[in-house]
Amino acid sequence: MHRIHNYLQSKLQKSWSGFTIVEILIVIVVIGILASIAMTTYNGTQNKAKVLHQQNDLKHVLELIEIYEAKHEEYPKTTDQSQANWRTIDVRTDDNCHNGSSQPDWVPDLNESLPQSDTSYGAGVDGVVGCYLYASNGEEYVISAWNMLSSPQTSTMYRRLGFREFQTSTSTQFYTCNSGPIGGANGGYDIAQDYYKHSYTISNITTCDETPPPGA
Repeated sequence: MHRIHNYLQSKLQKSWSGFTIVEILIVIVVIGILASIAMTTYNGTQNKAKVLHQQNDLKHVLELIEIYEAKHEEYPKTTDQSQANWRTIDVRTDDNCHNGSSQPDWVPDLNESLPQSDTSYGAGVDGVVGCYLYASNGEEYVISAWNMLSSPQTSTMYRRLGFREFQTSTSTQFYTCNSGPIGGANGGYDIAQDYYKHSYTISNITTCDETPPPGA
């Protein structure tokens, strides 16, 4: 009887001690790695969806203003001034923008429902959330998802023209052509401070010298 008891106890001990502490730790580490990979993949997919949404929004607005131009022989105007003089009142921002005009019809006279920015898209330079901006004198135009990219880009809808930085909710807004401070070149180039690379921009302006600063 004693032998049977010892035998059963031995079996139970072996069944409970089937995995060593090292093996259990290895399993935990592997599970953690897999979870991290899954989360990274998910975040990457989410980010791609957001930036694709922004690109499609700009392309949609471009289609609308091209249709308008075909009918009226000019683009929807925000100003009668030359583009060198585009200033605060000449630049429109979307309804969800914390800066500027903040209006649903940020492109005038279209009589269409326009896309509006969303804070879930993320923040750009200095952790400030950007938005959609538009300015035009009827001949030249700039449409931009301005400072809406959390990571800088250089390939898709990248122009070294656009608007000014978003510093505060009361900062005035205006057009800029390859500005040093706005383009991250203020006493040396810093890509993290380059608004042009944290934005998607479409424009027919050809008079801006868009030569990037050294290091950009």
